Amino acid sequence: MLYFVFLKLGQSMIKSSISLLFFTLLFSIMVNGQEEVTSRNVQSYTPSVLIGKGATEFKLFNNLYTQTQFFDASKNKINDNNRSTYFTAITEVNYGVSSKVTLGGELWFKSVKIDNKNSNPLGVLTFTNSSTARTAVSGLGLKVKFNPIKKWARLSIQTVLIANVLKDPESKKINQPFLDNNRHQWVTKIYYDKKFGEKFNLFTQFSTWVNIDKELGKEDTGVAIPLDVFASYFATSKLTFYIQNQLWPSLGNDGLSSYFLQEGLGIKYQLFSGVELEGLYTQFLLGKNSGAGQTFNLGVRILN
Repeated sequence: MLYFVFLKLGQSMIKSSISLLFFTLLFSIMVNGQEEVTSRNVQSYTPSVLIGKGATEFKLFNNLYTQTQFFDASKNKINDNNRSTYFTAITEVNYGVSSKVTLGGELWFKSVKIDNKNSNPLGVLTFTNSSTARTAVSGLGLKVKFNPIKKWARLSIQTVLIANVLKDPESKKINQPFLDNNRHQWVTKIYYDKKFGEKFNLFTQFSTWVNIDKELGKEDTGVAIPLDVFASYFATSKLTFYIQNQLWPSLGNDGLSSYFLQEGLGIKYQLFSGVELEGLYTQFLLGKNSGAGQTFNLGVRILN
């Protein structure tokens, strides 16, 4: 897919390609962006579209990542002796302050379990604390999302500061496995999507994840610049199928410190007016200094 092109380029070419894609996207918005969203169908409210004045939105997205392999510094896939499984549940509540501004909050709940290679990854859902498992609320966030230009209804920018509220998240002083990095995160996302007829939609998301060491040191300070592209097919007014593509490069003092390529298939279904269910499966196909696992995701969205 699109991201295989990036992986054949050097670091400077990756940065140049992302910049070119961004400016190409901006030009597309200027030419085609004057599209208003009038439908009350949840399907019409993509992540690019604000929910509207006085509206409320509740989202719960559950992510289960499991791996028995990883990518080393030479981009080779290496077998691990254990199964490492991480569960993350992100709860969001958003409120439409106006037609151009939405305010919201997030709560991050995480769990990890390290087990033998042939174990069931669903074991992480026991949410225990032991020498091989840890569970805790890890982050709280406040965010603002806005539409910078009213005529471009499908362009929006969101920024959120996620405070890590967990003591010793890396488990350096306790006999429990690593749960999270010792850092706060400042995340900014630029959303845009374009409809092609009544059945197809292309959604793009460019983000910056600025990692801030909780002790203001250098160990957990850095930035990631993930790029996401979702191609959706609206089978009916309630049923959507989509393909996810994500390239996640992380930059350090020496340039590109790690990356991974994640691709998957998802489905969304509007159960009834204002309530949408989502399922997604992804695999990590390529990478450097990153995991080589897979994810199982379930989400619910309620728009009122």
